[in-house]
Amino acid sequence: MTVINYTTAKRTFKHLTDIQRGRLEEMAKSGNFTQAKMAKELNVSQSTISRELKRGRTRQMSTKRTYYDRYLADAGARAYRENRQ
Repeated sequence: MTVINYTTAKRTFKHLTDIQRGRLEEMAKSGNFTQAKMAKELNVSQSTISRELKRGRTRQMSTKRTYYDRYLADAGARAYRENRQ
């Protein structure tokens, strides 16, 4: 008698769309969302949000000539396409 008991679920990976990246940019810019709240809002895992924020982070210069880091959806999408090739 053979009994098969699987304890792991099949993984389902999701890639972010351009619309989701735009919403992520808005949420990151507002500063009112944690990564967990962003993930729940976009229906993806928190690690996906973390990697996307890291991928799309760019250094900007303010008018006072100080630097700050900011997530840009365009930069994230460009890095995603480059990594896929």
